[in-house]
Amino acid sequence: MNESKISIMADTGCDIDEKFVSDHNVKLIPFRIISDDGHEYRDRFEISAPDVVKLLENHNLKTSLSSIQDIKNTFDQVKAEGYERAIVVTISSKLSGTYSVISIIAKDYKDLKITVVDSLTLSMGEGFLVMDACDMVMGMNFDDIVKELESKREFVRAHFVLDTLKYLKKSGRLPEAAFNLSEILNLKPIFTIKEGHISLESVSLGKKHAVKVLEKKLDLNATRCAIAYTGFKDETETLTNRFSNRKDLIVYYIGPALSLHGGKGIIGILYSK
Repeated sequence: MNESKISIMADTGCDIDEKFVSDHNVKLIPFRIISDDGHEYRDRFEISAPDVVKLLENHNLKTSLSSIQDIKNTFDQVKAEGYERAIVVTISSKLSGTYSVISIIAKDYKDLKITVVDSLTLSMGEGFLVMDACDMVMGMNFDDIVKELESKREFVRAHFVLDTLKYLKKSGRLPEAAFNLSEILNLKPIFTIKEGHISLESVSLGKKHAVKVLEKKLDLNATRCAIAYTGFKDETETLTNRFSNRKDLIVYYIGPALSLHGGKGIIGILYSK
């Protein structure tokens, strides 16, 4: 058994790239994406984010919790690799039942010590905590890593601007009158994550102004920072040029499960202090 090694796990909402996953042996538990044509996909394993954005043009998509079997299979894989301990970082429990479901199933694994950490955020905000956990596994004990992650999550910030609200309207999360007004006036909402919830932070007239607002969000003393997008990468150029001095800047395409809620044209800035 790998008594001195700790397995780091996360749901696919963390948006860390495949190279990092491979290099650090991070185990990912996929969400499910369900289409109105009856097809069901395992997030990232069977469908990509660009595929989701394309499907949204003609289909209604929704996310669903990870299957019990996928969760068990991932835990079984960790056991098979000889680990006795695992830390699972999840998307905010205020946004998904993922934390609760994984926590319940984890209790059945008596010979694998599993602690599930609620990131209270999403996307690369969650990913930052996964990266932090991977940095800490070689030099800290299990309980101290968990405590540090729970402390670090309080310093993660995420801000997103949506190009359109039509997918929120489709999902029933936005009244039609509010959608119509936003389209007529070219209003671009900026959302943030506050206490684990998605919260409307401000509204800008037009995308360019919204991106300028995002520019001012980054704390230049941030320990990690990322720029997120869906659709066209060139839309992020203003932000990437602004922070080109950050050699650790991560620019990434938002994952499938999160892309379907905003569609094409999302731009976000995320950092941890």
